[in-house]
Amino acid sequence: MSSLFETQPEKKLLKTEEEQPSYILDWLKKNTFHHTSFRNIKRLVQRKKELGVSISLCFPTLNEEKTVGKEIQVAKKELMEKNPLLDEIVVMDSGSIDRTEEVAQKAGAEFYYSSEILPQYRSHRGKGENLWKSLYVLKGDIICWVDADILNFHPRFILGLVGPLLEYPHLLYVKAFYRRPIRVQGELHSTGGGRVTELVVRPFFNLLFPDLTGIAQPLSGEYAARRELIENIPFFTGYGVETGHLIDINRLYGIDVLGQCDLSVRIHRNQSIEALRNMSYRILKILLQRADDMGRIEIFQDISDSLQIITGVKNDYSISKMKVWGTERPPMVTIQEYRKKRQIPLEEVQLRNLEVTKPLPYTASVMFHRDLIIPRLRGTTKEEVIQELVEKGRSRILDQEKADRALVEREDVVTTPIGKNIAFFHAFGDFVDDIVPIIGISAEGIEMKLNGVDRIHVAFMFLAPEYLGEIYKKMVESLTKIFSRMEHFEWLLRCQTTDQIIAYISYLEAKNKIMKMLNVEDFTRVPL
Repeated sequence: MSSLFETQPEKKLLKTEEEQPSYILDWLKKNTFHHTSFRNIKRLVQRKKELGVSISLCFPTLNEEKTVGKEIQVAKKELMEKNPLLDEIVVMDSGSIDRTEEVAQKAGAEFYYSSEILPQYRSHRGKGENLWKSLYVLKGDIICWVDADILNFHPRFILGLVGPLLEYPHLLYVKAFYRRPIRVQGELHSTGGGRVTELVVRPFFNLLFPDLTGIAQPLSGEYAARRELIENIPFFTGYGVETGHLIDINRLYGIDVLGQCDLSVRIHRNQSIEALRNMSYRILKILLQRADDMGRIEIFQDISDSLQIITGVKNDYSISKMKVWGTERPPMVTIQEYRKKRQIPLEEVQLRNLEVTKPLPYTASVMFHRDLIIPRLRGTTKEEVIQELVEKGRSRILDQEKADRALVEREDVVTTPIGKNIAFFHAFGDFVDDIVPIIGISAEGIEMKLNGVDRIHVAFMFLAPEYLGEIYKKMVESLTKIFSRMEHFEWLLRCQTTDQIIAYISYLEAKNKIMKMLNVEDFTRVPL
């Protein structure tokens, strides 16, 4: 595999010792293919008929008027009209402002804006959002996603991905890999593409996710999957959807269901170093989050969602702050409208979750941010504290007045097993587009006089859209469990700063993960 990435002079500088576990080599031999093995289209069409499956092709787009038309035309002519391999071609768009829609429809594809699909669940930026929304629209049993910016598009970009799924029943997800030339000062060099993969993802996989080190190009934008797998995993909305897929598939199903196919060469528009910087930041955050969720590392501080960059020349320098957007969409099968459309009973989903998925020991602390924590509350009543907490989260709340009213009117306040001292205020609605967790601490106490609770000292507030209710429940369950001991609450009150609060909650959740690994259910049996 190294021949894909190093030139001959570079090879001489490298000492190649095979240190990887033998099972990775076994996986490489069994699940790595070359596209020429699937160039017999008639054979694949026959296999499709024998299996009785349908195949959907989807192009996620954003301002791709120059290339998307040709890709659609080639796919339609070669794989629909000449050979009935594909059953539909769909473009899912993030809001292009060029002629992408016109070009795609003229070429013969169905065209959708992701913001118009499942609008009740809001809309987020990014390729991952397009992929997630496309699951609702697409009809196929096998779904193939291909980027729309390929300059040397050829049917092999589809055949090499759906072919292994048709020929090998054990495979559920197949990724592309290829040589990626890069253009430098107008000159095309045969290698050098895939910079984020080589500088960020591959080192991280080697450090914390060694099972995935055999994946040649984890960030490749072309892959195909069986619906029964892809509807059961979450999607990160922006950069990093690919790495999230690989980690979660390996976690839930194991490495043997993953395959990869060499598609030779892919030429596309290379991104600027500024764009790659933003991509790297978002991907690294996702990698850290998953590593923390899975107990590979423990994070004891706030992970920022903003990238700070130094700008200026000579003696005039400043720091600019750039928001790097992204959230995590739940498995599509958990969406009621999807289940209704696909006629999937809720009981089947629940049974499937018991048999297949291994829920992560949910890490609530990674969602807390310094700017959403009040170490010392000023308010002394429920109403005053609610207003203070809502004001703290103002920058993340779309309608502050509506959120304030929903919280005040809500009667059910969750408390922890230690009874008083800690309470959870919560409200669901369209006044936020993601979960907003806010923490406030009062050494003096907050008057409650509600549901048998007279006074509390710690207030957790959660604002969330309706469809993220399950994540909210996981956060409350996690926090309720770790604060089931009085000494945990007392130590929390001793925290003086936002960093101390986040670090302490992270520490308690880390202990909770260790308990799960040791099959210890009772928190009281583990020393503080």
